[in-house]
Amino acid sequence: MNNAEDLLKKAKDLKNDKKYEESIEILENLFNKQPHSEEIKKELISALFSYGIYLSDEFIQEYEKSIINFNKIIEIEPDNYRAIYNLGISYFNLGKIDKAMKAYNDAIKIKPDYKHCYYNIGLIHEVMNDLQKSLKFYKKALEIDPTFIYALEAKKIVKQKLNSSRRKILKPMQEEIIICKNCGNVNRDTAKFCDSCGKEL
Repeated sequence: MNNAEDLLKKAKDLKNDKKYEESIEILENLFNKQPHSEEIKKELISALFSYGIYLSDEFIQEYEKSIINFNKIIEIEPDNYRAIYNLGISYFNLGKIDKAMKAYNDAIKIKPDYKHCYYNIGLIHEVMNDLQKSLKFYKKALEIDPTFIYALEAKKIVKQKLNSSRRKILKPMQEEIIICKNCGNVNRDTAKFCDSCGKEL
């Protein structure tokens, strides 16, 4: 084994032990020396990705640091749609909705059938209370994968919200009218006599 192979093995072992920063440092140095090595590139992207996902975990929540790792992957491999998608998740978790939306759309340009992007765009619209738009994107995710459980559940919840809001709109309207028993005319609830036949309500 030569020195590069030893270092590559060491970096892999460190990554497996979740010592991501040490692993990445070794791999970045190797990659700077051998930028055309596909093996080193692949291992560096893998370590950056694993670390980015780890930092994005709900118990860690170091989203700013995860963004740095996903951006490093995109610098090395601009069409890495999974890194772009996860970049969007980190932005979303930081409340940077515009950047999250851009990342999801950029990932879709590379991989138009990436159901997770459509689902997450649906989530953004749902958070912004644009339920009709969110429903559209959940349906798009389900066109790609009809068994996609997250989209199925989200679609169901949004439909319930839409039906509930429709009932809330209709209910006051129904309470604000009186139907004349004599002629069937619709009258305001404050009317004492029918506007059409004049009979007492």
